[in-house]
Amino acid sequence: VAGFEGAGTVQALGEGTGGPAPGTRVAVSATGTWQEEVCVPETDVFPLPDGVPLDVGCQLTVNPYTAVLLLREAALERGDTLLLTAGASAVSRMTVHLARARGVRCLPVVRRTKQARALAHMGAEPVLVSSARELTKTALAIAGQRRVDAVLDAVGGATGTAALRCLRPGGQFLSYGMLSGSPIRVSPDELVFRQVTLRGFWLPEGMARLDGQESRRLTGEVEAAVAHGLPGLEVAEHHDLADFRAALRRARQPGRTGRVVLTG
Repeated sequence: VAGFEGAGTVQALGEGTGGPAPGTRVAVSATGTWQEEVCVPETDVFPLPDGVPLDVGCQLTVNPYTAVLLLREAALERGDTLLLTAGASAVSRMTVHLARARGVRCLPVVRRTKQARALAHMGAEPVLVSSARELTKTALAIAGQRRVDAVLDAVGGATGTAALRCLRPGGQFLSYGMLSGSPIRVSPDELVFRQVTLRGFWLPEGMARLDGQESRRLTGEVEAAVAHGLPGLEVAEHHDLADFRAALRRARQPGRTGRVVLTG
């Protein structure tokens, strides 16, 4: 069964389980969530804050945690500049929202004017390009002489390669996605002479490094961000589970302004 996250109401607890009581609304982080009921360990459920509807709650366990942890990994300071590929994605918009609150300049890469306008409204400085060939020159014209301090790349391929070339000496490149399906081309000059750092990020691995106290602190940070208007949780459409094929077709169409949610 497909699905990595969801939300619902606790129906029952297994013997000796100390999880949320029956009747509690929870977000679920587990495989196989595209079904009416799931049986998961208590560590895979998180009580939903009051006022958070289920169609928002079902989006809380992947993208918001990714955005918060990516910013932690980047460790940027006020005044630093961050370049984000796939700049209109939910994760990028969440990251921009969180980073701007910390005084970080954000340069999200987008291909549509409508996306650029929405991100500019959030305080970002969009890099509007029609192809990867334009990215480096356009981004550096916006970033200025200092170039960018960090790149968050969800694309790879030519786009990721162009973004890498925007880094200042000693800058860091975090790869967390492979939307293009192609590798990043890295010259040894970048590593040897410019001392650029390249790292990968994968949410399950990032979560596995946290102890119980750190995990609870992270959850509290995510909940606070949601309460303060974290973007990227908009819902475009609802589809019944039985209509999952139509939902998949819709989710693959470009230009959506929100998530396609399956409901039971």
